[in-house]
Amino acid sequence: MEPSKTTDTTPLDDLYAALATLAYTMTGNRAHARLRRQAGVPVDRASLAVLRVLAASPSPLRLGELADALMVKAPHITREVRRLEEQGLVATVREPGDQRARLAEATAEGREAVVRIQAAGEQWLAEALKDFSGEELRSAAAVIRTIADFVHTS
Repeated sequence: MEPSKTTDTTPLDDLYAALATLAYTMTGNRAHARLRRQAGVPVDRASLAVLRVLAASPSPLRLGELADALMVKAPHITREVRRLEEQGLVATVREPGDQRARLAEATAEGREAVVRIQAAGEQWLAEALKDFSGEELRSAAAVIRTIADFVHTS
């Protein structure tokens, strides 16, 4: 006989479990492969994260700033930026006044790749959330943004 399972969960328990499942599935290999195929963008998950940050930045970023934004170590960023640069999606230059520092920015092709990936992702969301109102979606976005900001600054 199995032990009885408690079904009493709090709203916080439910939200945590849902976010964990969402994070796992949205960043998984199968989901990324489908998104890549649909958008026609041949970058791996790590490179896509770098490309998204660079495309959103109004100006070139030092590689250290990029590492901080993604909460990873600088050597990881150096490899990813090099890979993206070889694909023509990112350009790097030496920082004026500090020849050791490099700045990276998304190229026009890199920005277009991010637009295509985002459009494909939004299409998935539109399908999944078609029965929710705009107000419900805005509330959900606000909750998720608050959690992400807290995690990022903690």
